Order: sequence, then structure tokens, then C-alpha cells
Amino acid sequence: MSDALPSFRTPAEQAVYAAVLHDLAGRDRGDKAVMVFREPTDPDAAVVADAMIRAGRVSDTLYARLLAAADRLYASPPVTRAVAFDAFGTLVHIGRKRHPFERLIRQARDQAQTLPSPMAQLIDLADYAAALGLPHPDAELAMLDQELATIALFPDTLDALRRVREQGVRIAVASNLALPYAFPLKALLGDLVDIWHFSFDAGVIKPDRAFYAGLTARLGCEASELLMVGDTWRDDIVGAVEAVSRARWIDREGCASHARRFIAARELGDAYPDRRRAGQMTELELVRSSIDANLNYLHTQRWALQAARLRQTLKNAPEAEKAAAKRVLDDHYDTRGQPETSRAPLMRNAIVTIAARKHA
Repeated sequence: MSDALPSFRTPAEQAVYAAVLHDLAGRDRGDKAVMVFREPTDPDAAVVADAMIRAGRVSDTLYARLLAAADRLYASPPVTRAVAFDAFGTLVHIGRKRHPFERLIRQARDQAQTLPSPMAQLIDLADYAAALGLPHPDAELAMLDQELATIALFPDTLDALRRVREQGVRIAVASNLALPYAFPLKALLGDLVDIWHFSFDAGVIKPDRAFYAGLTARLGCEASELLMVGDTWRDDIVGAVEAVSRARWIDREGCASHARRFIAARELGDAYPDRRRAGQMTELELVRSSIDANLNYLHTQRWALQAARLRQTLKNAPEAEKAAAKRVLDDHYDTRGQPETSRAPLMRNAIVTIAARKHA
């Protein structure tokens, strides 16, 4: 999967784009659908595009806009010089959460509103309690010790970091957290991390752009060369995108909405897949891989349209029809894990077409 996806000015443009792909794929012309947007100078693609415009399904102006949007989808993956990982919920988890800082804030809420967040200043728990005008926080310190003692790596963390490092890509841990939580992280991850970028050091909290500006400055890369990997949509995904970086969302439970699934990964290793194999693949394997990626996209778009229709049914239909529509949604909303029989004819047609052109 490419890290980049098409961008559209309006939801209507996105709907037209999806409808065109769906229409072409529905006629067993998935390879043509790919060509229309990937190779607009190809004569076959031009014929298909012209037919679309003449049929009134898309205007000439809108087709030009769709081509521009598709340039991003089918472009070569952008260069990634650094991958930044969020910490808690992404690389590590807390076995016993006690929230000692939040407990202090609840005890002195008015005073806390006048002070910087403990995640945005270099301060430990006891000093923060004193700044709030509270007595020595013996109970909260015990809670903190319990939390820190139960911080553990996710099973896939070390392998994922090693794979990134083996590809010569710099690694950062970029996280919103208070000072005491940094020490266990460094002990667990050690030499696998090049840059530690914490909110308490930066003085600013994700998703603020200043957090990401400081991160790329320390990594010595452009914003577009950074891939942010995290489990919090607003802080890690929205924040990175607004800072002109790329992002992958860690969705370990597999409950992402349809739109989010395009950039979601259930396992940490899938957030930045091993790209070394491409250099070892034969030409036929590369062709098959490219076709499969494109057909995955068409397959997903098809069910996105179907799901939208069924949701409309759920809103307006009698109870019996609602129940039937809900069953279809539950069964087919995400079909990518199901057998590939529905995609096999398209795959065969695409390979035959490419082979015929190479030997023409």
C-alpha cells in the first residue's frame, strides 16, 4: 500500500472517483480502471476516459481534477528518512493504570488550570504537587511506582524497530508524556532509538505543529520525509498530516472505520513494511504485486459504495429490511480477508493484457 492517497476538494469529487472505479470494475475492466488514472496517455486509457466524458458521467474539467488526485495514489512511495513512533499504546502499554498526575489535578483543578500541563514541562510528580499547593503526594507516588513497574513492550515492538533500523531509516520516539514515564521507555528500548522527542522536553503537546516541527528539526529531515506511527487519531494522525508529514494508524483491535482502514495497521511491523524484497523480485512478481495492490483498492471501493447504500437503507427502511441490510453490512463491510475468488478474473485479465502488450 502506498503511504499517499488521493486528495479531493469536495466529498462529491471523491464519490465520482469511487463511482468510476466501481463502474469499470463491475464490467470486468479493472485493468482499464487502473490505466485511466495511472496511464492517461495510453491510447486505451484515453478511449475509456473519452467514453466516460461523452456519457456524461464525468465532466472534462472534473476528469482532469481526478487525474491530479490519482497522481498521488499511483505515484512511487515517497522517500521515508525517519519513522517516529508514539510510545504508550503503540510501542508499550501499562499493565496497571493508576493515573497519579490526573488524581492531583482533580484535587486542585483551579490551580492546575493556571499552570502548564505536566506533559509540557520538565517536572516530576512531587514537584508538581507542590506547585499545585498540595501536600507531599505519598499515595500518588505509590500509584506512579505501580504504573512504572508494569510498563511492558507489545510483542511486536522490538522486531518492528529492528526492521526499520536495518533499512537505514532513523527512528524516533515522539510522545506526549510526563517526565517520570520517560525512564522506563529508555530502559526498554535502549539503542534502537535515535531520537527521543517528548512533550515535556519540547514544551508543547501533540497535535500542535510546533511538536512536529521540533521533531523533524532534530531528525534532520523534511516534514514530507517523516512517517508518524501511532494509535491516537487526533494526536498522531491528524497532527502529522497537518504538519505535512505522513502517518500510519495502529489499530490493534481492528475496529477502524472504512475511511481510516486505508492507513491502518493491526500489527506494528505492517506500519512500515520491509521494502528490501522488491529488489529481489522478478519482473513477473513485481507485475503481480502491482496488480494485486490496485485490485485491492478497487475491491475496497466497491464495498464502500455498497456499504453506503445499505446504511441509507438502515435509515429509511422498515424494520425487516433494516435487519437484512445490517446482516449484509456485518458480513461484507470488510471483505479483504475473505477468499480472493472475486478478484481472480480481474487478476488474470490484467496479467494477460500486460503480457500481450509486452510481446506485441
